[in-house]
Amino acid sequence: MLSVKEKKFIRDWGIQKEGPRWQYYLQYIVAWSTVIFLSLFFLLKLLMADRSMGGWTSFYIVAPLSIVLAALITHLVYQTNEKKLQQILQREEHLN
Repeated sequence: MLSVKEKKFIRDWGIQKEGPRWQYYLQYIVAWSTVIFLSLFFLLKLLMADRSMGGWTSFYIVAPLSIVLAALITHLVYQTNEKKLQQILQREEHLN
């Protein structure tokens, strides 16, 4: 028997991954990129003594880095949630 938490996970994950996989990846890569970019940018601004941070050079470093990290995070979350869903469904199948 599925717990309430597992039922909620199955429902929510099903809603999140509706449609093609590339749509999920695009949506979350954009969202994570924004969060990571702003976090890295302001963190570097606080930590570095030179407030100008090299001007555009730092932007050209932080922007691609945030996109790569966002893609990695999105992929890991997708794979982890798919694995969790399969484990829940297999366990439920064995019980029935």
